[in-house]
This record gives sequence, structure tokens and C-alpha cells, in this order.
Amino acid sequence: MKKTSFLAILLAALVLAAGVVTKDSELIKSYVPVLLEQLQTMDTAVPEEMPPKAEEAKTQEAVKTADDILAVTALDIGQGDSILVQMQGKNILIDSGDRSEAARLLTKLEENHVEQIDMLIATHPHADHIGGMKAVLNRFPVKHVYDSGQNYKTKMYNDFRLQIEKEQIPFEVLRGGQEVPVNEMVKLKVLSPQTLYKGTPSDTNNNSLVLRLEYKDFAMMLTGDIQAEVERDLLQTDPEALQAQVLKVAHHGSKTSSINEFLAAVKPKIAVISSGEGNKYKHPSPEVVQRLYNLQADVFNTALCGDIIIKSNGKTCDITVEKFYDEQQAQAA
Repeated sequence: MKKTSFLAILLAALVLAAGVVTKDSELIKSYVPVLLEQLQTMDTAVPEEMPPKAEEAKTQEAVKTADDILAVTALDIGQGDSILVQMQGKNILIDSGDRSEAARLLTKLEENHVEQIDMLIATHPHADHIGGMKAVLNRFPVKHVYDSGQNYKTKMYNDFRLQIEKEQIPFEVLRGGQEVPVNEMVKLKVLSPQTLYKGTPSDTNNNSLVLRLEYKDFAMMLTGDIQAEVERDLLQTDPEALQAQVLKVAHHGSKTSSINEFLAAVKPKIAVISSGEGNKYKHPSPEVVQRLYNLQADVFNTALCGDIIIKSNGKTCDITVEKFYDEQQAQAA
């Protein structure tokens, strides 16, 4: 209790007592002016340094903590990929889902307090990965665009490249061995493609940018839509560089990807799958999900979980989901 409140109660008690115990009334009345003077002095005095309010202290601590936290959100935008990476006010958007989900994507970006995009990355030019690019470019200032540099002849991809040129946004094609600067603590390494694949079952998918996001002891593999051919090449190049706590499962969990040897090299504790509920491709493949379970990985699917948010302090990571599901829903999916 504040001293002013205590004295006020004491004063009221004394005044009340003055009316009841008449023999002490003169003594009590003599204290009233003194107490009133002390109350007035204490109410108007201001200490040299006021301590912060509890709410302010929590907010300050939260801001300080947020500066040390890397947040990665697999956005639930149906049958497509879009991943938002945030740290220290920087926003990196990797892919943008299908055009039919563009409005949903913009809403989710705004809900995540995105006002500008520092890096916009297109892993490959399929519609379920670049469909929302036009909407993103129209809504937010974009500082830099990165791409896999494939010669892909569709109107959607052509319009995307023309808009970048028209707005004079810095544009760069990435290749394996490069590193995209994020900040002093976070690295975004490009593992593939070294050169563009030709003659594979799906060159466009296999030429997806494969990225490794690193923050101190934390790492996440972002695999686009690569298939088994690229996974085998990555195993030949540097299998130890593949190990990561979190894996964005390739090609929406398709059975064309995620071979046992590749998953064993990554050793993910958390596996994130981006797919749409009831999609016609029947992604993810039960075989792929079982392979991940065999490695004791926790598997999260946007079709069931909604947005999947991973936060790391550089050592450990926490995961939260937008919505919960039960085993019956999981089996049905």
C-alpha cells in the first residue's frame, strides 16, 4: 500500500475517533493539520527517477527478446508455398503461392506486420510458387528480388519479370555456393542448383533454389520442389551440410521427393509440409510422412495446422500452429 493511502486511512480513522472518544478529541484534532500537510507533500513530490510501469517493463523486455528471435512462418495459402522469414524488422518472402490465394496471402502478410519486403525470392517459376508475386509487388515496396533464372515461357512468369524491370527493383539469379546477406547473425546459403538441370523428369522443379537458413546453432532447409535427382546430388556434394533442425519438405510432400537417404542426412526434428486441404494431387504422400515418422520427426502440415510458426533464439526452437487437429482429422487428410 502507498504511504499516501495509509495516511489517508489513518486520518479518516482519527477524525472518526474524534467524534466518538471525546476525551481524546483535542489530541486528535492537533494531528489533523500535520497529517494533511504530509499528504499534500507526498502527493505532489516526484522522485528523481520514476521506475517503469509493469506493462512498460514487459513491453521493453519483449522488444529486446524479439531482436534476438528468428521467426519463420509457413503460411497457409492452400496448395502452394509461401514462407515468411522475419528478424530485426527485416522481411524475407520465399515464394507467394497460387494466384487464386493472392488476397489471402496479402492479408496474412499484413497480419504479420509486414510493411515492406527486403528480399523476395522465387524458388522456381511454377504457378503455385509465383502466383501471388504480382499482388505482393503491387502492395509492398520490395528492395531486392532473387530468382532461379530459368527460361520458363508462361505469361505469369513473364509478367513477373517485366514488372521487376519496370519498377527497377534490383534482381539477381542465384546459384549454389552463393550466400545472400541477411544480417550479421543470419545466413541464407544457396546449395542448389550449381548449374541448371536438363533432361530430368521435371527440370523446372529440380532447378528450384535450395536454401539453408542459419542462425547460430539453428538451421532450416528450404527445398522448393526438388525431386530425388537433386537430393542425391546434394548427398554427393556435402551431406554434413544438410543437417538441420527443421526441414521444409520438398514438393509439398510428394513421393517424387524426400528419399530415405536425404532425410537421414538432414535429420530433422521438425518437418513442415505446405499443401492444400483435399488437394487433387493427394499431397502429402503417406509414404513420405511415414519416412519422417521413422526418423522421429514431428510433422506439421499447413492443410491441418494452418500457419506454422517456428521461432528460434539461435540454439533451440519453438513451434506454434494456427489451429489444432485430432488424429481422426490427420488420418482423413
